[in-house]
Amino acid sequence: MKKTDGPVVYPMNFAGPLRRLYAFLIDVGLIFLVIYTVAPVSGTAMFNSEAAPQDLLFFFGYFVIPTTIWGRTPGKWVAGIVVVDSDGRTPGPAAIPREMIGRFISAMAVGIGLAWMVFDPKRQGWHDKIAGTFVVDNPYSGGPKFMRDFFKLGAKTKDEDQEPVSSSDQQQDPESEQQGNN
Repeated sequence: MKKTDGPVVYPMNFAGPLRRLYAFLIDVGLIFLVIYTVAPVSGTAMFNSEAAPQDLLFFFGYFVIPTTIWGRTPGKWVAGIVVVDSDGRTPGPAAIPREMIGRFISAMAVGIGLAWMVFDPKRQGWHDKIAGTFVVDNPYSGGPKFMRDFFKLGAKTKDEDQEPVSSSDQQQDPESEQQGNN
């Protein structure tokens, strides 16, 4: 990531279809978790045939708002990918057509618009092309490095084995100095 005077600019390393599928599956799992915990408690207020407006508002809040603000959903965060515009910045309001109109068109075309990213050199689905967005690696969030760091997995490097030395540790104990002078 390059830091500029304005928003963060991400490098244009296009995320592959498997990482995007992984992010989507995490999002679907979290949505099912919410549905199966909230639906029994809410009665007819959410997640049934009579609650379509509330359900649409929930999905809008889950997919569109985080993508607009941060360029990623929780699934994309874990997968270490982010949605950016052609300048490498989070898309802001450009994410709204991507998430709503673009995904609807991609899915309604028997999923061809979603599968398109497998063959596209920039890994864009139709929904990405409609909004002018790209999904790229976020080297500082999620992904395998995040999981290794979070769970402290993998081989430690030489720098990680050494604990930082504080200034108080650098000063010798006065008793040891006296013993060393004897």
